[in-house]
Amino acid sequence: MSHPDEQAWFQQSYRRAPFGIGVFSAEEGRWLRANPALCRLLGYGEGELAVIAEADLTHSDDPTLTHFLLSGGSSDAPDADADADAPLTLHKRYVHKNGCIISVTLHLSLLEENRSTDRSRYLVQMIDMTAQLQREEQLRVSEYKHRLVTDVSLDWISRHKTDEHATITYSSPSCRAFFGYTPEEMIGHSAIAGVHPDDLEHVRAFLAEIVHTQGSRVIFRYRHKDGHYVWLESASRYTFDANGDVDEIIAVSRDITERIRANQLLQEREQKYKSLFDHNPAAVYSMNMNGDYLTANPNLEKLTGYTLDELIGMYWGPIVAEKDLAKTQHHFNLAKQGMPQSYDLTIIHKDGHLVEINSTNIPIVVDSEVVGVFGITTDITERQRYIEQIEKLSTSYTLILNAVSEGIFGLDTEGNTMFVNPAGAAMLGFEPSELIGKPYRGILQEPYSNAPQLLDGEDAIFRVIQSGRTYHNKESVMWRKDGSSFLVEYQVTPMTDKGEVKGAVVVFRDKTSEHEILRAKESAERADQAKSEFLAVMSHEIRTPMNGVIGMTELLADTALDEEQRGYADMIRQSGDALMRIINEILDFSKIEAGKMELIDEPLSVRDVVESAASLFAPRAAERGIGLDWRFDERIPALVIGDEGKLRQIIVNLLGNAIKFTEHGAVQISVSMHEPAEPHRLYIEFTVTDTGIGIPPDKQQLLFQSFTQLHPAINRKYGGTGLGLAICKKLVELMGGLITVSSKECEGSVFSFTVPFGLPSHEASAGAEYALPVGRLEQGAESQAAANAALAHTPGLAASAARTRPADSPSGPLRLLVVDDVPVNRMLLATLLRKLGCEPDSAENGAEAIRMAAAGSYDIVFMDLQMPVMNGFEAAEKIHRMFDEADRPVIVAVTAYARREDRDRCLAAGMQDFISKPVFAQEVERVVKQWAPRTPKQER
Repeated sequence: MSHPDEQAWFQQSYRRAPFGIGVFSAEEGRWLRANPALCRLLGYGEGELAVIAEADLTHSDDPTLTHFLLSGGSSDAPDADADADAPLTLHKRYVHKNGCIISVTLHLSLLEENRSTDRSRYLVQMIDMTAQLQREEQLRVSEYKHRLVTDVSLDWISRHKTDEHATITYSSPSCRAFFGYTPEEMIGHSAIAGVHPDDLEHVRAFLAEIVHTQGSRVIFRYRHKDGHYVWLESASRYTFDANGDVDEIIAVSRDITERIRANQLLQEREQKYKSLFDHNPAAVYSMNMNGDYLTANPNLEKLTGYTLDELIGMYWGPIVAEKDLAKTQHHFNLAKQGMPQSYDLTIIHKDGHLVEINSTNIPIVVDSEVVGVFGITTDITERQRYIEQIEKLSTSYTLILNAVSEGIFGLDTEGNTMFVNPAGAAMLGFEPSELIGKPYRGILQEPYSNAPQLLDGEDAIFRVIQSGRTYHNKESVMWRKDGSSFLVEYQVTPMTDKGEVKGAVVVFRDKTSEHEILRAKESAERADQAKSEFLAVMSHEIRTPMNGVIGMTELLADTALDEEQRGYADMIRQSGDALMRIINEILDFSKIEAGKMELIDEPLSVRDVVESAASLFAPRAAERGIGLDWRFDERIPALVIGDEGKLRQIIVNLLGNAIKFTEHGAVQISVSMHEPAEPHRLYIEFTVTDTGIGIPPDKQQLLFQSFTQLHPAINRKYGGTGLGLAICKKLVELMGGLITVSSKECEGSVFSFTVPFGLPSHEASAGAEYALPVGRLEQGAESQAAANAALAHTPGLAASAARTRPADSPSGPLRLLVVDDVPVNRMLLATLLRKLGCEPDSAENGAEAIRMAAAGSYDIVFMDLQMPVMNGFEAAEKIHRMFDEADRPVIVAVTAYARREDRDRCLAAGMQDFISKPVFAQEVERVVKQWAPRTPKQER
């Protein structure tokens, strides 16, 4: 007998088993017992299962247990006892109580007590196989779809071992079309063995790299079964096992043989076209969308006098005579819109003489998009002279009538057309013969109108014939033969003979294009004004917070800091300076594009500008282990006249790029003077040479384009807007100069620009003997701070100030007022003033400043311009009117606006000086020293 505890254990296992356990009667065809798991599987309680036939729960397509057992699942043979311990297994489906279908596996064992009797009761183990079967079905479907994709794909899909042979483990059927092999012939063979010998090293390097650069592509040749080679473009990827180890290579390859052949044919055609291009009797060239020359044949050299090296990258504007600039720009813009143009213009040869040319502009269209403009130019100087002679010598009526571009037709007293010139007939859409003898009213009347209603102009013409008085209409409408209308200006003049009116002459011209151009001009002017205002707002909104960042960092650096804190402060300062450089670069480019960049001619030292720019980059060069040299032509005068800030900006940009892209070797800047070609003017050439990575020939044409980065990976590492060289080119051209580049990949680059400078009268003569001293900036040399000087105060103000405000220190404390709505800006300026020994008051807006100025006698008021309640302009005007000249405080504008018109507006509002944000200590000190009176005002 079993122990009671064993019975309890059995009952507990029976109830808690995770699979179904039951007792089934084959004779009765129902469940006699069912544990909880079996009940959950079928959705019925044990009592319900006891009264429901198992056949009613069975799926209609599957056998019942009774049928299974009676049809061979159990045996009545004499030797059945020998297999009694082996359970029977059945896979079938049941209908759950909720209606869903479940798949189960049943293991049936004949109960011991029934073996010798009716053998109808079985112990049944029921396991739910629904989820597993669904997963298996999904896997089969997925494998089928995968196989279908690989079988029908036009690309060759393959799998490879990661051994040195890249042994093929799978090949899609497309290999038959690619290589002439069946998949079975390729499996197990080396993929490397089929690679063309000249491509083998390239392919091996690719396989070694794709571990780190998943998704890369490689182009190579692969041997066909018949011996020829097929060009493939292959994308490969490694797969990894559960442990993260490389498992196999999966590759998708495409046959690009036809594409390669097409490219070869294209290259052959390009060679043919190049021959036509180079040997064309006309000057043939191409330009980008900005009007910079990309290519040119030798005839353009002959026509312009410039070498091809000078022309490539040059903008066409400086070559065109000023009188034809607008016309040329108009036709160039139309060509960029896809419309071929042909027109005459005058260009300036390099030696200064004028050349008359005819230019044809043809859009360069790629994939339905205009990407540039072709130009074909011929010298028509002699033809133009011939035409001019004809126009001067010939008084022929026919020549005059046919030569003018205006439309002209004559009418008799009845209003019939006596003559019409070709231009007039063309504008009206008629042949001249169609108009002669016809009434003008029929000609000018709209052909689709229902009634013969006359236009006002037609009535006016007829009145001229009747009255003999001239009539002029600046804007009217005429109708063409096809029914379309166009805008005209016309004049009707009577033809008289001995005082008798014989008819009238109508002269008209098509104003449609002029009207459209005028509207476009007005629209452009509005857009330009909006752009200018946007620049002003952007300058103010960006520089205002930067004033706080840079100014407070400068104050922080002057405090007692430990080494770590000073390092943090230096990082903030460097980041602020870098951000200001980026901001200034973007704003400068926007100013140039808007035509708002102006030159400032002032005395400057070329040597000082070059040496300070080089010193700025010395630490960076030392850190990278590269040399930084300079060479200077001693003939260059000590002072020249030019724009120091823009010259410095160009040199800093070129030096910064040279050091950024040079990993070893040296960077050198050379300055040389051209022989003076005219009094009081000389040309200086600046050359920056590096031994860096160089520039591929096919990318050099992109160098001076906006937002272009030729080395994206390096630019992402070191930063940059892609505007530096574009700004350099614009600034050089604005200064009247020319910038060029010469480079070889992996061998370095040479950037050279030449700009003109004026000479003070005492420097007009030539300099000392030519020499090129060499200087090396030693490693560790301290860098000169980047020039962040604020805008100089308006010329003329300092002179008047000197008469009323002596510049020496006062004999007592100054009364100062700081007005700014931003607390950080007030704190910054007040701190700078305290460092000068002053204790300023502060106000948050213009209205508060007026109240404080009325209550206290201030010597200097530092006035922000953009503030709530009342802005700085209004406040300055009111303070200016509040006091007479003796008691009036000096008002100094402190603002992020930097335009000349802003300075002029400050003057008009009564302000006497101007400093810009970011505010620096030296500018504040200058203002205090310059405008401080000898005796400060005493408080009233």
